[in-house]
Amino acid sequence: MTGQPEATGGNPSTARLTAQIEAYWRQLGLTDPVLIESLAHDCVHRARRLVGRPDEAELLRRALEEAQRRFDHALANAMGMPPSNDPQPLAAARAALLLSPEWSGDTLFRHDETTRQLAERLRPALPVSVPPESHLQMKTMPLDFWLFKSTDR
Repeated sequence: MTGQPEATGGNPSTARLTAQIEAYWRQLGLTDPVLIESLAHDCVHRARRLVGRPDEAELLRRALEEAQRRFDHALANAMGMPPSNDPQPLAAARAALLLSPEWSGDTLFRHDETTRQLAERLRPALPVSVPPESHLQMKTMPLDFWLFKSTDR
């Protein structure tokens, strides 16, 4: 018997699911095998807690959702932005990171100087309003409630 099923609780189904999540983490640009194994195990564990019945397709879907959530959260932390307020800048940063061959996704989980460098490098890829917004004061206008005026006047 291989070491993989014992590491995942002795269940071949869990080993297969964990391997799929590890492959997904690799597609997201992670290369550190220890980090990948740890993240995949955590995602599968969380998915098992969320899914009451042993449905492999549902477990895989939930584990993939958890992996995507963790990746986006790490990216948002690295970029210094809230992960859920505006999805467009986060999506732009994700695309820039995944299309950049010089950066590894592992950098997002290091929380050191390389993470700051990555954020500085990705910042120009974030969308900006064109032309830049100019804040002007609005002219004060009187309110006219013509709908509520009486017809007697």
